[in-house]
Amino acid sequence: MDHPEIREDEKSIWEKPGTIRAIWLVLIIGCVLFAGAGFLLAAQGQLVYKPHFEDKTGIAAFFGDMADYFPAFYALVGFVSFSFIVLVGQHLRKILMRPEDYYDPRETEGDDKEIEA
Repeated sequence: MDHPEIREDEKSIWEKPGTIRAIWLVLIIGCVLFAGAGFLLAAQGQLVYKPHFEDKTGIAAFFGDMADYFPAFYALVGFVSFSFIVLVGQHLRKILMRPEDYYDPRETEGDDKEIEA
């Protein structure tokens, strides 16, 4: 079933393309500014990194050092994790999706009988 198009004068301010574009622009600029500020403070030595784990062995030694000394490590891990969840969700939807008439197949058969309670 296709949804009817919403007329331009019926759209709220949040549905207009200009508003959507402005929101994306503000989010992207904000992310770039905060990441840039982290790198700038790190380059100037104003960020003090204190190791979270003293005794590091194995893989924790590698990732622990990255987490301690790379300013945007947690932002990068969050982005990669979010992207992974979205990509897995797209494929999972194909497996779990049911037809529109899955719960009540009589609706699409043109059956005019009333459902008795």
